[in-house]
Amino acid sequence: MKGQVPQAILDPILKEAAALAKLDREQLVIVRAAPVIWNDGSLGCPEPGMMYTQALVNGYWVVIDAAGQKYDFRVGSRGNFRLCPAGQGHPRSQAGAN
Repeated sequence: MKGQVPQAILDPILKEAAALAKLDREQLVIVRAAPVIWNDGSLGCPEPGMMYTQALVNGYWVVIDAAGQKYDFRVGSRGNFRLCPAGQGHPRSQAGAN
């Protein structure tokens, strides 16, 4: 799974997930790591009261399993990432799979 998301983007996400879960990084399992196209700048995870770019955004979707707890990270085109509550929005498509 690792090969589809650049390591420079994956490393800080793994570090954040390990800190949140209070586990060693070696205990984390990458469930999903794929390039995607998000519908807008919210990356499928809008926050109330916030405004977002209303254009398609190339990015990545990374889901980490930490001892049974899933962490759903959304990544924008510049590599910025955010943790999204489980089950929130999905990407428009897998990148390159229109």
